[in-house]
Amino acid sequence: MIEGEDKSMKILVYNGPGDLEIQEAEDLLPRPGEIKVKTLYSGVSHGTEMNVYNNLVPQFSKYQDPETKLLLSGDENHKAWQYPIKSCDPDVWCLGYSNIGKVTEIGEGVKDFSIGDIVFSASSHQSHIVKPAKEFIKLEKDIDPKKAVVLFNLKTTYTAILDAKIKLGDVVVVSGLGLLGQLCVQMAKLSGAFQVYGIDIYENRRKAALENGCDEVFDPIETKDIAMEIRKRTNNRGADVVMEVSGNSKALQEAIRIAAPDTDVIVVSWYQNEARGLYLGDEFHHNRIGVKQSQSAHVAPEFAHMYPEERRQKALQHIIGKLSLDSLLQVMDFDSAPEAYKTIHDHPDQVIQVVFSYENEEEE
Repeated sequence: MIEGEDKSMKILVYNGPGDLEIQEAEDLLPRPGEIKVKTLYSGVSHGTEMNVYNNLVPQFSKYQDPETKLLLSGDENHKAWQYPIKSCDPDVWCLGYSNIGKVTEIGEGVKDFSIGDIVFSASSHQSHIVKPAKEFIKLEKDIDPKKAVVLFNLKTTYTAILDAKIKLGDVVVVSGLGLLGQLCVQMAKLSGAFQVYGIDIYENRRKAALENGCDEVFDPIETKDIAMEIRKRTNNRGADVVMEVSGNSKALQEAIRIAAPDTDVIVVSWYQNEARGLYLGDEFHHNRIGVKQSQSAHVAPEFAHMYPEERRQKALQHIIGKLSLDSLLQVMDFDSAPEAYKTIHDHPDQVIQVVFSYENEEEE
């Protein structure tokens, strides 16, 4: 930056639940070991970010103790989140964590990146990012940067697919056809599933799933007993694998009913508040159903040694080229971010994956 020049970057700010605005903040220079990127695209997490949007996550009243891993009430030494929250605050993940940018400056000592490289990072929605170089992943040249915004989501679903242990010829049911569910549908087919059935209340999601590999879809409002419908299609066995991706505890109950005896429901959702509607004395008990929480940051310990971070990241870039994503992405200008969040909240039937474009930002 030229001395005395007034340069700023655009950031996103939470003033309160559902209250977002774009502000300007002082631009930053990379320090030794860091790089700076100009954001091209960033993807909104319609699940996690909407929970934050509605003030439903525990971080507003609790903190996770690093030793016990329990969520405990915040105090003067361990602060819970407080408004306003800025995308440029340290360790903020509630305002986006899937950012694609172009390297514009390189700090002293950085050797593995060049000006112009297209990179992914788990960073917020804002026009510029400055982080240690080790936190960026260089994209292969044949990857569309817009589609690369699903890399973080893909990491979540890839871990879920590993947890699911899908076998050649399996019947898989995916409950919840937002972006994560759509990725699960396609990756289940890539993993050898012969039939994949999808469940969602929104027509646009069901239509997209059919276009992208789902064999049949169900509207849980119209179809009262989906578990029975799956039994009819599987000679009364039930599904070999059920992936619950809706975040709705009633859907989890139906997933338990759909699953074949002695199988697991793979939970890819992050449930909030009390999980009502579960009847653990019914099929869960009598059919010996397991419920396994899948989480993007943790690979199942029995084969974690086979899937280190480096291998998974290479696999994700390879998988992107095999996925159909065009019908899933809705690109909006970053300046319309507050309105976009409201659309996701008020009209989830209209959008599957919102992607912010920063093409209108001035080039450096």
